[in-house]
Amino acid sequence: MPRELRNIYFDESELKIALMQFSARQKLIFNVENINDVDVKEGPPISVSLKVFDLETGKVGTVNYSNPEIAAALMGYCMFLKIPLPRSGKKSIAVKDDALILKIKIQ
Repeated sequence: MPRELRNIYFDESELKIALMQFSARQKLIFNVENINDVDVKEGPPISVSLKVFDLETGKVGTVNYSNPEIAAALMGYCMFLKIPLPRSGKKSIAVKDDALILKIKIQ
């Protein structure tokens, strides 16, 4: 039976946009311009911390994302860009050369 493995690479700016859009769906609203720092921890499991400047308080806060939240954000960003994703594929994330990778494996 044929197998397919697809890797979709996201650079830091795309990761910021994906996490911003994901956060907005969770009622946490901020702009990409307000993100001061992105810290990707290779894990396992992979996690991401954003340092975000809050205009209302004038302070910098940290927003943390777990592995499933990052994967959901990347898949949501793909849907936003109209990149087709198979429903049945096994999805995971990885880090390589300063890029986050959404891996999709279909058997």
